[in-house]
Amino acid sequence: MVVSFKPYSLALYELAKDKDQVPYYMEQLKKLSDIWKENEDFLKALRHPKITRREKKEWISQLFESELDPLLYRYLLVMVEHDQIGYIPEIYEAFIEVYKEDQNIESVLIESACPLSEDQIRQIKTVIEKKLKKNIEVRTNVVPELIAGVRVRTKDFVLDNSMLSRISNLKEKLENAY
Repeated sequence: MVVSFKPYSLALYELAKDKDQVPYYMEQLKKLSDIWKENEDFLKALRHPKITRREKKEWISQLFESELDPLLYRYLLVMVEHDQIGYIPEIYEAFIEVYKEDQNIESVLIESACPLSEDQIRQIKTVIEKKLKKNIEVRTNVVPELIAGVRVRTKDFVLDNSMLSRISNLKEKLENAY
């Protein structure tokens, strides 16, 4: 069963956007996500079906009522009501996705055989931004197996201009020629 956390994150995102405080709520949700991840027993208890919503609300109240923005605190209580309180890390990740969609941001991974200079990264970023018509968030990774060239991965496609790819393509053509 695939569960989408987007509706829960979208609701919080819209509230944060209405208050013009998206970065603040993103930061607070990240902190909550980290708390959930760092406390495995707490996470298991929040997800346990035999622990009542009332008990979970009491825990949330004791731990967070005086610590959180009132809107975010109420949001957690609503998540208890919807049996989603144990999934704050997933809701945070979905919140980031909603933010990126709203801001027209695409995450791109640039892989190269050796480290790229800032200028090379900037040039590749400019080309990809023009192609996608989006703001690009770049991550880089060194993959020596590529031999030379670069491979660019986005959510929707892979552009592989590496020597490894060229060798593989040549090998395939030679195999198919006979």
